[in-house]
Amino acid sequence: MDYLYHYTSIETLALILSNKTLCFNNLLNVDDIEEAETSDMGKFGRFVYASCWTNDERESIPLWNLYTPDMHGVRIKLPVFPFKRYSYKKGEYFLENDVETYINIEKLYKENKVSIVANQPQLVEIEYTADPEKLYPKVRTLSSEESNNVNFKVSYSFKDVGKYKRKEWSFQKEWRYIYSVSPMGEKELNPPTLEKHRELIRRIEDREYKPPYTRMFLELDDNSLKNIEVLCGPRMNDAEKVVVKALLEKYCPSGIYKESTLKINRK
Repeated sequence: MDYLYHYTSIETLALILSNKTLCFNNLLNVDDIEEAETSDMGKFGRFVYASCWTNDERESIPLWNLYTPDMHGVRIKLPVFPFKRYSYKKGEYFLENDVETYINIEKLYKENKVSIVANQPQLVEIEYTADPEKLYPKVRTLSSEESNNVNFKVSYSFKDVGKYKRKEWSFQKEWRYIYSVSPMGEKELNPPTLEKHRELIRRIEDREYKPPYTRMFLELDDNSLKNIEVLCGPRMNDAEKVVVKALLEKYCPSGIYKESTLKINRK
């Protein structure tokens, strides 16, 4: 698989091209309102962010309807993992090793709201299921000592969060970039102390604790943007097409402009 496709509005296209970023929505704000739920930690998906795509190169009438304003939007085609890469040395921002990453660690460090594992985002194919254990995964694990109230350990797993949807959504043929965060900044966490660790656990365990961000952004690689393809929706009028062409000419003159082949009455 070399390319993925994303249905969106002309306004969002303008922001993507002008800012050279992709938006990752918190799982609290995606279309399937169940996605943030877990079986044991409530809406634990509030610490998870996703950018949703499809690998279906054919036009999808349901996706045009769902994600563009009455089919007056666009479908973006980009290479897989179109993100800008960053390099950091061991010791920078408390890193234990040299790192190549898509995450702008310097920016997150300055904002000091979250910490994040550098080998993200993952690209996952959504599995459509009726299995409640997948739809509402268990994320919290406790050591056996907790019952004795001595030195118990607690850990949290994001591995199944945001990767399953009900079968009714299978028409999306969805792939998504996804990453998780810890609700405490690196500057706040380091150097580590017992008190800081307890505060981190308190925030994670507090089911009313608000997400650190409503949405987050990853920068796009210039070479990936040069290969962008923008397909105009089947109900777009001539004026809207002029806007799309102008955006490409200004920000991505080598990008490919196309128009929908679907024959649908305009509104």
